[in-house]
Amino acid sequence: MNNNKLVRRLAFAPLALLLFFSCKTMDVKNRSDDKIIEKGISAWNDQEPEAARYYWTNIKEVGAKKTYLGYLDTFNAAVKDTSAVLASPPEDESAYLAAYEKMNKTYSSLPDSLVLPTALRERMTGMATARAKALFSADKSGAARDLLKSAEKTYGGSPEITLMLAEDEILASVRKTEDGADAILAGARSNVDFNEKITGYQRAMSAYTKAETELENKATNAKLQDAHSVIALAGNLKKTKQDAKLEMERKLRERQYSFKDRIGEEFARVPEGDKLGSMSLEEILAFQESIKTSVEQDYAEMKDFNELYPAVIDKGMMADVEDQKRILETKIAQVTAEIKTAKDIASRGKTVMPIMIGLFNPVPDGKPDDQKSRPGVMRGTIKESPDYWWGMVSIPSNTLNDLVITMDDERTVRVYAENTKSGSLVRNMKDLVNRGNKVGNSWPVLNAGNQLPSGKYFMEVQKGKKQKYEGDAVIYSSFIMRMR
Repeated sequence: MNNNKLVRRLAFAPLALLLFFSCKTMDVKNRSDDKIIEKGISAWNDQEPEAARYYWTNIKEVGAKKTYLGYLDTFNAAVKDTSAVLASPPEDESAYLAAYEKMNKTYSSLPDSLVLPTALRERMTGMATARAKALFSADKSGAARDLLKSAEKTYGGSPEITLMLAEDEILASVRKTEDGADAILAGARSNVDFNEKITGYQRAMSAYTKAETELENKATNAKLQDAHSVIALAGNLKKTKQDAKLEMERKLRERQYSFKDRIGEEFARVPEGDKLGSMSLEEILAFQESIKTSVEQDYAEMKDFNELYPAVIDKGMMADVEDQKRILETKIAQVTAEIKTAKDIASRGKTVMPIMIGLFNPVPDGKPDDQKSRPGVMRGTIKESPDYWWGMVSIPSNTLNDLVITMDDERTVRVYAENTKSGSLVRNMKDLVNRGNKVGNSWPVLNAGNQLPSGKYFMEVQKGKKQKYEGDAVIYSSFIMRMR
């Protein structure tokens, strides 16, 4: 009896199931398109996207039916592409980015009412953050930021996207501050006024410090102080500020060192134009006095400079300049005394300028064992008779320095240890030029300190192929060694 009832029930089961689905289909068909669409959206969101197909195939209006079934086809094609990319990721980052952007464009084109499955959103978010990191690394922060914001809108927020956007916002803000500091530094470098240049360097360093502080505070608040990009930017800011500081200090030291050169150049200053070789005794004395005044002014300016920037001055250099000033003042006094007391000045001929040369006032940057003095200069015009010149040398005793006269052409030069009385005594005097060591148009007097016991030299410049000439007198630590 019970078995018969069971058989009858099983026989009616298919009919019951068919009746159930027939009723359900009739129910869907009897609904309006708006209700059918709404049911399909709910099935998509609550079950899975494909569940919406049952409803949307029953949409009566052809255009709407095509649209909603198209969403399913578009979604399924994008899912297939996504699975393929994840299964075999492109090795080239640009190809990976292009694939992501194609899929993202498809997913973001779907109506907001259709919620993407959670698993898919997580996969696409992971793909988006990886592509954004690659863009940030390629210094394409704008593209990375747009990509993340698009992903956040399409797939919903994630802690990683939120953190990356916060990191980018911090970096963008600090880099803006850094750009301002860079502009100040560029202005300092281009400024021709020295004090304004140094002020610019100081302002730039303050601006970099401001950027460092901003980065530290914002990164700490966002708990991003250990992020690689934050650490890298902090390192760049620190290095740039340090470089600016070193650059400023180098400018200050160069400025300080320049005073020594300026003072040396001032001592070796030569009268302009035709004044050289034609100055009266009074004019020579006035010229020497102007040199002394200028040396004192340069020294006073250096002292003011050192007081203004005490942190970077080279105290050893300061002592060197003080010694230099004392030596030059002594030499100026010697030259002035020579001019004032000598009775035969007028008979000596023209005066080489500066009157005194020696390694007490060397050309800068010479090696200790290979130095030469700043030059004494002569220039003139010879028509028939030779020109006669005189000057002074300062060579320490027992020092093998050489005096070398170099002309701008091949004319002959003779050098004497005594006043030639403008040539009237040359026949009875010894020419000190070591002709065997002559090089080109350079006429050397070797071991000049011993050969010029009075500290003065007298020259005869002979007629050449052209009337105008120019030359200089230089003391070398060793002319022979230099020429080898």
